[in-house]
Amino acid sequence: MFHNWKVKRSMARFYRLTKGILDTPPMPVVDAPWSIASIVSNDYIQMYILAMKSFYSRLGAGKIVAIADRDMPSRDRELLTHHFPGIEFAFIEDVDTGPCQRGGMWERLLFLLDRSDKEYVIQLDADTLTFGDISEIKSFIQNNVAFTLSGSTSRDGRSRPTDEIRPMAQIAPESRESKSDYIGIVTERLFDQYHGAETLKYVRGSAAFAGLAKKGIGRREIEQFHAFGKEHLGKRWMEWGSEQTACNFAVANSPGAVVLPYPKYANFDPDALHAGTTLLHFLGSRRYVGDHFATLGANVIAELGGAKRSV
Repeated sequence: MFHNWKVKRSMARFYRLTKGILDTPPMPVVDAPWSIASIVSNDYIQMYILAMKSFYSRLGAGKIVAIADRDMPSRDRELLTHHFPGIEFAFIEDVDTGPCQRGGMWERLLFLLDRSDKEYVIQLDADTLTFGDISEIKSFIQNNVAFTLSGSTSRDGRSRPTDEIRPMAQIAPESRESKSDYIGIVTERLFDQYHGAETLKYVRGSAAFAGLAKKGIGRREIEQFHAFGKEHLGKRWMEWGSEQTACNFAVANSPGAVVLPYPKYANFDPDALHAGTTLLHFLGSRRYVGDHFATLGANVIAELGGAKRSV
């Protein structure tokens, strides 16, 4: 109970310190042959506006797509339309999941895959913040190269072999040595049983920030991946995190895919902060530690023309 109270208090503080994003000027959509899509929860509208404006102000163009529940209040849709004139809305309930499950963000991945059949698509989570140069992202879009955020952090700022795109068969024995019960690791232990494991690839990335190349990988391959997980793991495959694993598979098996350079692009870790970071993903368990998210957010808000509140 105390933990929940502490989290709610930290969340309220974050929203208070970043409320100035709502006073920043609108950021009209500039049409381009690519999209930036995000799940936009009714509870995280302000956070999403901060994430998208921080990113879009540096990217400069592209369609913006909010994937929302159909019951999103009209006031929230109006607020998003005000801040991003030209924004598109797609509803989770309308996504055809086919043989794949509903829930656990699977609608998001399948929406991205369908969209990437026609154009490059970037997945951007609402709990990300961009505050520096993203020239690599612009290059990947122009050259149709899929990418993913590294799934881990390190205190010395070095990437590890486990963060690289590698053959699935190579990953399986390593994962069996891990004591983790996370569904992603549990699935990895079975990879050498996957048909084509010697040539197919995988990466421990993060779906919080990923790029899917145009025609890089099709829905059919992900439906097969889903079927494998369901067959071998049963109800466990319904756990939160299986979509993350599938997204990692999707990126890794797109031609020429890359893992973004770490720590320039990183998951936030209060014990692994590095100079030169340009984009951070503030994943749930660490999101509000030390006010880093709010402090960086306030700086972005000031750059965008909003009031910088004291942190």
